[in-house]
Amino acid sequence: MKKKRYKPFYKQFLKLRENIQDRPKIFKFKRKKWNKFKFFEEKKLKFFRRYKSKDQFKIIVSRFTHHNKKNSFKKRFKNIIIARKLFSLFYGILKKKYLKTKVKRSYLQNNQKLQFNNYKHNALKFFESRLDTVLKRAKFGFSMKNAGQLILHGHVLVNGSPVKTKSYILKNNDLIEIAKNTKSRALIKKNIDRSNFWPIPQKYLIINYNTLQILFILNENNISPFFNHYLNLNSIFLNIKK
Repeated sequence: MKKKRYKPFYKQFLKLRENIQDRPKIFKFKRKKWNKFKFFEEKKLKFFRRYKSKDQFKIIVSRFTHHNKKNSFKKRFKNIIIARKLFSLFYGILKKKYLKTKVKRSYLQNNQKLQFNNYKHNALKFFESRLDTVLKRAKFGFSMKNAGQLILHGHVLVNGSPVKTKSYILKNNDLIEIAKNTKSRALIKKNIDRSNFWPIPQKYLIINYNTLQILFILNENNISPFFNHYLNLNSIFLNIKK
């Protein structure tokens, strides 16, 4: 049996042509294949395009119409796959099966409760309620992977009890804190010091950086995930849901 070759993590950013997790390490790469990628990313930084939040709920229609149906179908299919990969990377490499089950559940909840809002709100609310996502938004972890490691090692407490699953779904008024007498507290303080605090943490997170505590208050009115690029969430969710 042949061993599966390890796929480099940063190679995904190169294929997708987007620094989806805002990793600064990319700018230190010296190989020629990264030169073009770094050039465009530096251009974005120069004009502060990276810091503008993209509204995911507005409808964007292309200015160009495609007369060839085959080419337009191929292009749409390719764009859907790329958007799905970007979305999964944004929330820490989520598997397609996991995305499909969670999006379906949010769609069914929307129909059962007969809510007037779109099921996209329910889906985004679910992904924003993940424990690793909250730690990343609060700048406690410099990446999703780093936030997940803090959780897996048992350094994160929710309402006083340790939680070791990074996909743990938080509820309103949950209190997240870092366990005392652990080395992770010093590591988190370093992460906070080296972060530029942009984008600003979301409104549904009340953070005390002295005690390293987070109060989670999320409802349908204050969902505002920061995306540095536009994704057609309707096409992503509808194609996953099928």
